[in-house]
Amino acid sequence: AIGYAVYHYVMTHPAEPGTLAGRVYERTVKRKLLGDCGETMRNLAKASDNTDAQFDAACQCFTDAMFEKFRDVPPGDLDKVANAKETQHSAEAIFKSCASQSGLN
Repeated sequence: AIGYAVYHYVMTHPAEPGTLAGRVYERTVKRKLLGDCGETMRNLAKASDNTDAQFDAACQCFTDAMFEKFRDVPPGDLDKVANAKETQHSAEAIFKSCASQSGLN
């Protein structure tokens, strides 16, 4: 019962800064974004001479910037928002910007 109560609270209060729910939501979403970015980067790494540090910096930049776009999105709407065309365009622009900032070729 306590586990469900914590889960329910986290799912219904994800955007409250400084709360346990906010921290759990942020950590969960960032982990997913970082994983997705890392997968994309592994595919690019095969054909480039960039360093792991550059890839890591680009992914961290991308993750932080994209999370700000998702901060106020309820967990149940996250996939819908992430798959929206405007979000995809924004993600592409952020990815390019972060890659450039990190010195990726």
